[in-house]
Amino acid sequence: MKSNISLVAFLTSLFLITGCTPSNSLKTNETKKEDVISKVDEKVLKMVDSEEQFSYLTDLSEEELKSYKQFTEEYDTKYLKGFSPENILLIYIHSAVIDDIEAIYALAYMEGESLEFANFKDKYYTHLNISNMEIALDFRYYDSIQVKQEESNGLLVELLVTYGRFTATTLMELKKENDIWKVVLPNLFNK
Repeated sequence: MKSNISLVAFLTSLFLITGCTPSNSLKTNETKKEDVISKVDEKVLKMVDSEEQFSYLTDLSEEELKSYKQFTEEYDTKYLKGFSPENILLIYIHSAVIDDIEAIYALAYMEGESLEFANFKDKYYTHLNISNMEIALDFRYYDSIQVKQEESNGLLVELLVTYGRFTATTLMELKKENDIWKVVLPNLFNK
């Protein structure tokens, strides 16, 4: 009888100890969180450890880079004829990053409005500079850029970035002017 009581006490304490330990499903959830964190850390390390400095112009071909260089010497958009709307947007964002206001002025579509450069510069730094810099920083390591919607008088280009579980997109409108794609500036800018 004493052995039966001892056996029951032993089994009861064994069940209590087993029931109080963390379950395997909890460990699995923790592992999944660690996997997500390690993937994010891995992406950050790739960004930090990359020997190449980031540029929005890395997707341009050698020929396009030569044309871009000619464009920045004279700020004549004729050198950008034949560039895709995606590449024009990347050049525009790159120009915002390096604060090339002349390039931004040349790439801006202002709906038939003619602003003198000095007026454009004042309005740009008052209304648009900060938002352009935020876009440039937020989408620095973008995952994709593509035409999202085409309309008869222009199109929307989507820039997408994924960071861990988070995804962000921005849409920018472009219109053709003299067979060159240009970035449509917000209405706030035209006031």
